[in-house]
Amino acid sequence: MKKIMTTMLATILLLSLSAINENAGTSGFSFFKVTYSARAAALANAYTGLADQEDAVFFNPAGLTQLSRPQIGATYMNYFDGINCGSLVYTRPLPKDFYVAAFTQFLSASDDKTLADANGNYAGTDGTFGVSDFLAGASISKHFSDFVNIGLNVKFLRESLDDHSASAAAVDIGVLHQTTNQNLKVGLALKNIGTQLSYFTKEEYEEKLPQTLQIGFSYTPSPTFLVNLDLYKPLEYDFSALVGAEYYLHRMFCLRAGYKSNADDWKTEGDYNSFAGISGGFGLKWQGYNLDYSINSYGDLGFVNQISLRYRF
Repeated sequence: MKKIMTTMLATILLLSLSAINENAGTSGFSFFKVTYSARAAALANAYTGLADQEDAVFFNPAGLTQLSRPQIGATYMNYFDGINCGSLVYTRPLPKDFYVAAFTQFLSASDDKTLADANGNYAGTDGTFGVSDFLAGASISKHFSDFVNIGLNVKFLRESLDDHSASAAAVDIGVLHQTTNQNLKVGLALKNIGTQLSYFTKEEYEEKLPQTLQIGFSYTPSPTFLVNLDLYKPLEYDFSALVGAEYYLHRMFCLRAGYKSNADDWKTEGDYNSFAGISGGFGLKWQGYNLDYSINSYGDLGFVNQISLRYRF
């Protein structure tokens, strides 16, 4: 089994290295990088080594092997400037230690089209201008042993910008490893390996997909407390570190907090610079239901809220 684990880790790392080249630049289809989970968001998205709920499909599909019952979960996020986002996931275990899931994500926004005269002056409005993204995917994962779990996502994305649209398909590969220390798990995920299917224009300008590599560690020193650390690497940018902690004050209620090391990306020398990258939230459990809430600070850009509802059958 150690050979299987070593082979999988080596394969993912080699795939990630082969995707890097000296011409790497800004990628398109950035919606592939969007993840919806109030619990994970409160933990600053440090979730690759934990991934123990249905939202594992967005972080590490190998984590689905930790679910003993079917689950369904939905998340809503009110993003900046009236942008509405959300997701829906359903997962269930199958015989012979297989696990499957189906999931969707969406984003939509619209605004008035503004007109300009020949001199570039404002000339009123004419209808609306809309943007939308829709992603649909399926997951399969396999529990190989008490030490190794492997998962795979297949995803289809369609982006629309006013009257134009483009589409792409991609896969994610995930590994979850339970170390000999029962309190420590390690996750590895290489995401968004794929290709563009259709184009915004007739010129067929090809967009690069936003491939990412993420390594996560989840340490649970007690049943009521855990700490997660992720190293996150978009293949066209530098590494960043994500750290999150969760503590149960009561078996039905927990608090969460996190921090992203790339907080400087959102600092604009304003009054809220010191809050950039900080996240927090809470979770409530009642019978088979879970309610999670998170708030994330993007400095002077503002705060983003997410809420998730999950039901375990």
